[in-house]
Amino acid sequence: MIIRKIVFLISFLATSTSSAQQNFDVLVQGGRIIDGSGNPWYEADVGIRGERIVSIGDLSNTTASQVIDASGLVVSPGFIDPHTHALRGIFDVPNAESSLLQGVTTLTEGNDGTSPYPIDEHYRAIAEKQISPNWAVFVGQGTIREIVIGEDDRTASPTELQRMKDMVAAAMEQGALGISTGLFYVPGSFTPTAEVVALSKVAAQYNGIYISHMREEAAQLLDSVAETIQIGKQANIPVQITHHKVIGVENWGSICRQPTTGRRGASERH
Repeated sequence: MIIRKIVFLISFLATSTSSAQQNFDVLVQGGRIIDGSGNPWYEADVGIRGERIVSIGDLSNTTASQVIDASGLVVSPGFIDPHTHALRGIFDVPNAESSLLQGVTTLTEGNDGTSPYPIDEHYRAIAEKQISPNWAVFVGQGTIREIVIGEDDRTASPTELQRMKDMVAAAMEQGALGISTGLFYVPGSFTPTAEVVALSKVAAQYNGIYISHMREEAAQLLDSVAETIQIGKQANIPVQITHHKVIGVENWGSICRQPTTGRRGASERH
């Protein structure tokens, strides 16, 4: 969705491809344009005025305060890193050079079931810091559960579950991309599947997605994959598995096998 918005923005702003004389603040010349739409690359110039791309095409007859020779290089929308823990350093290093110098211009946080909360207060702090990259967060199921229940290994009461659902709704209304879980970690590991489904259904109502560090990546890998698929189906929400990997030599090869639904294991844990 974010990539489509970036592509639309470039297409919308680049309405002028004429070579008529005009002044730009920055002119990027001769780059290979990849606009993110899936179309083949093409060679063109990019004219920038202020903070906007205002023209793409043959701009050889134009002038600019700064000219960048991009011959043989790629000019594209910034890359999106969908899983970071950049919160650990973004307030200390707000320019995030380690990401920007690799072409990553959007960072996401709130992964593995842990996130800032409330979301709106976090966004205000990010805006006040004036960080360089774009920034987005998921709301962490583990964070919400810890606020409501603590680190107790038990099922949520109906009242507690409703409070957690209300917190997810508030987070989504405040701009969260979706909900994340870290079912391998406490307190996510204490969460039954049905509770995750209930919270994910709330995120789905706001067109959010479900992103998960699954319960197990070793002997119970297939059970964990089955549970993740089950959550997506029951909550009617898009699913992303954060780390699709196998731990342990004895489990190598299982990543290529299809999970069997209905098996005893993670999907029935409480």
